[in-house]
Order: sequence, then structure tokens, then C-alpha cells
Amino acid sequence: MDVRTRAATSSGEQTPLWNLGYLDAAEKDARKFLNDDQYAYVVELFDQLACEQNPRLSHTQDVRPIDQFFELRDKGGILGKINLRVYFAVFDDERLLIALGCRKKEEEDQVPAFVVAKMRNRFRVAEELTKNSRTQERP
Repeated sequence: MDVRTRAATSSGEQTPLWNLGYLDAAEKDARKFLNDDQYAYVVELFDQLACEQNPRLSHTQDVRPIDQFFELRDKGGILGKINLRVYFAVFDDERLLIALGCRKKEEEDQVPAFVVAKMRNRFRVAEELTKNSRTQERP
């Protein structure tokens, strides 16, 4: 699994305060059920989140804490009947948000245990990869 990073794009008058990254597994998750326009919309949601002082307490998005990571929730509009969940990690030292996974919520209960376990594992991978990139950057 790799972490791919990119600079967030400005959202209107807002300047991004965080860099963005995603695990390739998160992109694969999303591409299974989102078309290109819907995928671009989700990327835009993340760009908006990157403009927040504290993305954990977003003023523009529905964000909830789960374990060591967070859940971005959205539905309707271009998503149609899709009840979207994007799981992401916040790495303060790097000012980096990393998308861990994406899913279409289809049940009424809380986040299923298997999803929490999968995202917990992906969080560890993302944490290790960011730690390794920090070590490589030092002289």
C-alpha cells in the first residue's frame, strides 16, 4: 500500500491549511461505486476539509471521530442515493490528512466492526508510511 500526496486546491476564498494524501486502497474503494463526477465531488469535499483550521471539528462537513481516525459523511446531491463514508486520519506534525478508505453505507447501525478493523489497519499503514517519509527527509 502506498500513500499518495497532493496539495489541496483553494476552495473559493479559502486557502488550504492542510496537505492531502490517500492510500491507493482508498481510491480503489471509491472507484467501485462512484462515477467520475461523484469521485471529483468527493475530492472537492476533501479540498474543503483541508481549508479548515481543525478538520476534526469541521464547520463545513459532517465529520465524526471513530477510534484513531475520522469519518466524513455525505449523501444526496450528485451522490444520489449513495450514503457516503470516507475514513481519514489526521497527522498534525505533517499538517496532513490521509484518506484511509471509502464506502457506501447500506446498514442503519453503527460502523460495522469489520470496517473499523480494516480502517484501523490502514491507519497503522499510513502512520508507518508517514513516519518513514519523515525519517528519509532528515539528513
